[in-house]
Amino acid sequence: MKKALIFISILLLVLIVVGCVNVFKLSDITPDHVVLPNDEEKARTLLQEMGKAHGITYWDSIQTYNVKYRDEFYGFIGKQSHPFKEQNMLFSLSFIPKTFNGQMEIASGEENGTIWGIQDGQTYKLDNGSKAVIENNKDIKFWIPTYQYFVELPSRIQEVTAADYIGTQVINGVNTEGVLVSWGTVEPQKDLDQYIIWMNAETKVIVKVEYTVRDAYRFVAGAAYYNDYKNYNGLLLPSVMPVESNLRRTGYLHQMSIESFTANPVNRASLLPL
Repeated sequence: MKKALIFISILLLVLIVVGCVNVFKLSDITPDHVVLPNDEEKARTLLQEMGKAHGITYWDSIQTYNVKYRDEFYGFIGKQSHPFKEQNMLFSLSFIPKTFNGQMEIASGEENGTIWGIQDGQTYKLDNGSKAVIENNKDIKFWIPTYQYFVELPSRIQEVTAADYIGTQVINGVNTEGVLVSWGTVEPQKDLDQYIIWMNAETKVIVKVEYTVRDAYRFVAGAAYYNDYKNYNGLLLPSVMPVESNLRRTGYLHQMSIESFTANPVNRASLLPL
């Protein structure tokens, strides 16, 4: 804990000195030129079309899934933004879709073979790979659901209760349309995140997702690009997701990759050991 506090203090000092972000301000990803409300009906239609394009009904047909998931962090800020032993990490992640119950097996480096899990918000560690021992870990409580959300985002984002259309943008040469979403209201809120889903104007697949990170700090915002899609029996998943952040002026903070996807590798009970 003491080490984490030191890292946080250093990080905040660096951010203040270099002026990357106002650490005292609640981040708001709403584009400056957008006047809200704009077109809520169009936003809902686009979200539904995006879900269909990604094949989200597939999640209803499976009980569990596994992804081999790589996350590589960059530079000093990247190193301070994660709790793992190495900058380039490989995980074997198993989840029950549409829940936040799952397990993370570290598959590389110094912690190779370590298995963490989360069930109904409670984190645990598998002792000798079998017995679940409750162990509160704030980092694990953040990262396991975060990785799951990025995988299932086209489906999960359908659950938002507030959505509005924010117009068009060319991203990496692709014409996109954007939808700003949240819960209750699309205006910035202290405890609820905002998202902007930029989708290909023709195919409706996600090109870029902008978001706030209220679970970390109120001033943090980021963006993930969804690149190199692969089709898994009708389910479209990106292979590469480079991530930008307002914690860095230039370059990526880290890059997530889905290296494989397997449906129903284990039964649900094995992911509910508590």
